[in-house]
Amino acid sequence: MSESPNHGVYFVPGLHRGLRVLEILGAADHPMSLSEIARAMELSRSSAFRLVYTLRQMDFLKEAEQKNTYTLGARVLNLGFAYLNQQPITAIARPFLSALRDKTGVGAHLSVLEGHDVLYLGSHQARSGFVSSMVTGTRTQAYASAIGWCLLGDRTDAELQAFCADIEMTPFTEHTPTSFEALRQRVQDVRETGFVFSQGFRDPGGSSVAVPVRDNGGKIVACVNISGPDTGFDFDRIDGFYVPETQATALQISRELGYTGT
Repeated sequence: MSESPNHGVYFVPGLHRGLRVLEILGAADHPMSLSEIARAMELSRSSAFRLVYTLRQMDFLKEAEQKNTYTLGARVLNLGFAYLNQQPITAIARPFLSALRDKTGVGAHLSVLEGHDVLYLGSHQARSGFVSSMVTGTRTQAYASAIGWCLLGDRTDAELQAFCADIEMTPFTEHTPTSFEALRQRVQDVRETGFVFSQGFRDPGGSSVAVPVRDNGGKIVACVNISGPDTGFDFDRIDGFYVPETQATALQISRELGYTGT
């Protein structure tokens, strides 16, 4: 949203600070103390206390197991799931993902690109023991995942370069692109094949097949993928079964969005 000429009149600093507390705790990999929150917010301890107190009263925050530390509360989760469920593509994709899960025997997921992240809008876990670690609401770095390479398929070289300029491309495995050129090649490979088969690309011992979903204008708007531990796949059937089934599901969802291509 562009900044209004009356930004100073319309903008509510207290609301902004409260939402920033939620963002900071959401990004943290551990519960935070009041002092840590205050430092991250560049506020006095008393100002941070009032924010935390208010958010706790509304159940957006809760006390963690360690005394005097805080983490996100259930009400934040409720808002997150409400957002995910309000996305039209989530409802459209649900029956197709369920059918793909049942047919392949591994988890089936729908993801979108949000900023620099892959966001999982829907996950249908395998009914067997071959469960994926990715669930609805999970975020992961787009540059480092096969799904991200699918979702970036519409970006021009200039747009990809700008995308890379804003992030630190830390390697997770030997397959992780750590430069614009490496990411550009990964994205180009997806453009040429129409899918990505990943075996240990992000996490050792895990495999996936990812295929982009397109809207009525042919734009990539989401990605369908199946994923799970290597033990959940029959690798002799990747090209003859898993890839075409995932492609067929992505095309079914694309058709529902008005896509007329092949």
